[in-house]
Amino acid sequence: MAKAVTASLLADRLHAAAVLTEARLVAALADAALPGEGMRPARLMAAMRHGSLDGGKRLRPFLVLESAALFGVAPDAAVTAAAAVECVHCYSLVHDDLPAM
Repeated sequence: MAKAVTASLLADRLHAAAVLTEARLVAALADAALPGEGMRPARLMAAMRHGSLDGGKRLRPFLVLESAALFGVAPDAAVTAAAAVECVHCYSLVHDDLPAM
């Protein structure tokens, strides 16, 4: 029989996914360019950090990481995809507000 999922277990897993995703986002949105990458405009990077690193539940990355776990994919291998999904979500929030600006 499957193990029951308690509220505290779910909260713990949500928090763990948020911490893992946040660390990946911080690394991806650093000022320094990654190997093989061109320059990073400082203003663009600051805006991306503001939109992506100001908290949030990180539910979408949690779903990516849990889906990956169902197929035996380690969290370290799935966290980049989870962070990318969070970036797309942040973009959609900004894009949705643009007509009002």
